[in-house]
Amino acid sequence: MLGPFLLTGVKAQGSGVTVGYWPLDKVEASGYNTVTPDAASVNAGILAGTPEPTLVDGKFDKAMQFNGDNFVYVPIKFVVGFPPTPQPIYVPISTNLDVQKYIQVEAWINVPGYKNATYNNIVVKCTHLDQACAWQNATRVLGLTLRAGTPANGEQYVEGALSGFVLTDSGFNEIVTKQAVPLNQWVNVEFTRTSTGMHLYVNGHEQDVNVIQGVQNPQGNIVNGTEYYFGHDGLATIDDVRITDLAPAKVNEDAFDIGPNVMVAVIVVSVIFAIAWLLRRAIQLWLIRPKI
Repeated sequence: MLGPFLLTGVKAQGSGVTVGYWPLDKVEASGYNTVTPDAASVNAGILAGTPEPTLVDGKFDKAMQFNGDNFVYVPIKFVVGFPPTPQPIYVPISTNLDVQKYIQVEAWINVPGYKNATYNNIVVKCTHLDQACAWQNATRVLGLTLRAGTPANGEQYVEGALSGFVLTDSGFNEIVTKQAVPLNQWVNVEFTRTSTGMHLYVNGHEQDVNVIQGVQNPQGNIVNGTEYYFGHDGLATIDDVRITDLAPAKVNEDAFDIGPNVMVAVIVVSVIFAIAWLLRRAIQLWLIRPKI
């Protein structure tokens, strides 16, 4: 008998630019960290937690297993915490992951059960509005998650419902499926925010949803974030995480043609600065040389 997830409409194929693709089938050392590569760009995910996520057999080759206390962390920008400032100072790392308008988040998951947490995260984007940068102080900006735990604030959903949400200029907005995601089997899950609003898909089929916060078609841009987390607070094996910008900015090639006159000016200014630095260095050395 076909389950409810197979009785809805089939997703129309869209277009966009993949800004991050993590097969989650490989780990490697990088400095003091263990990372999993980004096959589409340079946004490697950092393994964190005790113990770190482990590689197991996946939907495609290997996948990453999460125990509810570990996760993969992908920085978008770092928050500078010293010296203290009235507002956080951000150092950009992977700004291409800060999709502003329309986005698609997709993954394969195999879930044995649920952690007693409101959000069993598959992919979640967060931001820190202060310099403490503690997880407890993070604000959720965008996510593809499973809902579990005890509903709060009048929310209604079945345990294991697939959830998608965005925080835009107009506020926080979340939708959930009316059925739980099947357990102990590989399932393709997807969340999109497009011109027609927010949508959830399971195995390529769009799901009937309930709006539990905000509206289904929110206005405004998606709020910028500081990092993504995969698998945080979730009991799942996750494979092939992909983030796609469905409305990439059009780049005017002419904007990169600075012309011969500007190029000459840049070279001249560079030479002047270089000479000035050498003269300054020579004067410093002369002033501090020992007097005989």
